[in-house]
Order: sequence, then C-alpha cells, then structure tokens
Amino acid sequence: MEMEELYGGFYKEILAYCTAMTKSRTAAEDLVQETYVRAFTHWDDFQNLSRCQSRAWLYKTARNLFIDQARRQSRETQADEEQLALSAFEEDLSQTAVLQLVGRLPETERAIFSMRYFEGYNSRELGEIFNLSPATIRSRLASAKRRLREWIEK
Repeated sequence: MEMEELYGGFYKEILAYCTAMTKSRTAAEDLVQETYVRAFTHWDDFQNLSRCQSRAWLYKTARNLFIDQARRQSRETQADEEQLALSAFEEDLSQTAVLQLVGRLPETERAIFSMRYFEGYNSRELGEIFNLSPATIRSRLASAKRRLREWIEK
C-alpha cells in the first residue's frame, strides 16, 4: 500500500469516526493527524498489511489515541481539583498549623503527602521512590487527606 492510498483512501472516514468520538471537528482533525503521524512512523509495518488490515490499524490507533487523551485530561482535571482543594485547605490554616497537622501523620503517609503536595511529585514518581504502585500511593494520599480532614473538623 502506498502512502497516498493510505491517506486518500481512509482520511474522510477516519475523520468522521474521530468527529463522532470527540464531538469536535477541530479535536477530530488533531486526532486524525496524530493517527497518520503514527502510521507514517510505523510505515514498515504497513508494507505487509492488506488494505483492510491497514484500515483496521488506523481505526484502532485513532481509538487508542482518543482513550489516551481522555485519560490524560481526566488525570489533569483530577490534579487541578486536588490542587484547588489543597489551596483552600492552606488558605484556611496558617502554614504552621498545616505543618503541625501533617506532622501528626504516620511517617510514610507524611512523607508521601509532603512530597506530593508541597514538592509536586506525582503518584507514578512517588511509587518509584517508595517502591509502591501508583494506586497504592493514591490510596495512602486519600487516607492522609481523610485523617487531616477529621483533625481539622474537630
């Protein structure tokens, strides 16, 4: 299959597919562009694919890129919400009071909490540092936030 055939033969239908997923023509065009960039960087793989297989590869890649983008946006939104909540928390209490409360946390939770919210590490980086999965890090952060909330409300 030639590059022109891959682009010309499937562009419109991949664009329609991406538009249906994203609900935005502009976002769909970006997604299609990224899909074709991936296709061109894996051009050697296309040499052995039939027209039908090439079409399926484009659809699958577009879907996977859309899912990756949605996950990334979800994480960014969640991080923004956590930062907003932490900002409100810090505004209500003086820095000394915050440090005193955080100091009451168990040692590992205190270290994870401080590194996440005061030093800016993310859960993947903390997982590598503490040799824990990112899910375990998020669980420990939730536990620490729960304790802090309880102490604040008393």
